[in-house]
Amino acid sequence: MRQKKIANARKLSKPERIVAICLAVIWIAVGCTALYFALVHSRWVIGIVALAGVGYGIAWARVALLARRLTWPELFAPWRSGS
Repeated sequence: MRQKKIANARKLSKPERIVAICLAVIWIAVGCTALYFALVHSRWVIGIVALAGVGYGIAWARVALLARRLTWPELFAPWRSGS
């Protein structure tokens, strides 16, 4: 299988990876906290926003793990990325 050419192939520097890790931790923590409040107070709109926040945090964790920016297909369909 041919490897797809990645448009954003530049590797992230160590400070950029640290920032990506911090953003991932913050988004996931705030998303989980909001999800808790949504479940306790039965607010489904807050729950949807909280799930989106957790998903955004997972995307930042993937950026830190791969040490590069994600392409749009990798962001919205990570199971198809081939990496």
